[in-house]
Amino acid sequence: MRTSTISVLLICSIAFFSCNEKEPDAIVKGQAKIKVVNAIQGDTKQNVYLDNEKVTNNALSFGETSEYIKILSGSRTLTFTDTNNLNTNTNFNFVPALTYSTFLVSDRNGNREILNYEDNLSTSDMASAKIRFINLTPYFTTGVNVSIQTGSPFVNALLFKESSNYYTLEAGADLKYNVVGSGNIKTILASELSPGKIYSVWFSGLTSANLQAHLIVDN
Repeated sequence: MRTSTISVLLICSIAFFSCNEKEPDAIVKGQAKIKVVNAIQGDTKQNVYLDNEKVTNNALSFGETSEYIKILSGSRTLTFTDTNNLNTNTNFNFVPALTYSTFLVSDRNGNREILNYEDNLSTSDMASAKIRFINLTPYFTTGVNVSIQTGSPFVNALLFKESSNYYTLEAGADLKYNVVGSGNIKTILASELSPGKIYSVWFSGLTSANLQAHLIVDN
């Protein structure tokens, strides 16, 4: 009887520790957040689905951005569907507790693609704005420059699909941007950027004259 009891305890102990060992390939499940953007100029409205479940309340026109959407992390299939039922889908691995900005874009030939960028929502200085830049227009092989007022570019020749680092901006400074080599200088006014806020700015445009910066407030 005593030997039998010890054997049962030993088996239970082995089972307990085996069940509690982490499998090396196990995927940690949790919650992530995404916002989705229609960045195709002149495109029809887009509904967005995650694993075939609709996640946007309203279809997104060009330039429109959803609010952050809470999702289960892990490998998920994201699909943009336009009013003609044309689907563009991609599989992403969303990491728990991270936040993402996801854009529908197209190249010069009209080939569509979904791009995903990790957001950084941490802020250490409530007296300054934090900002990054993403070039989502395929029409400028020289890229896009961004500078503070009349200073030298701090974002230099940002190419299609590229995202800059995050930068902290002093209050009261206008931002200038242009296609590299073009004299068409555009401005993001300092009054559009609030201290303590985090911004993602993405560029669209078919020519240097209509290059446009789209501001998204991330926090």
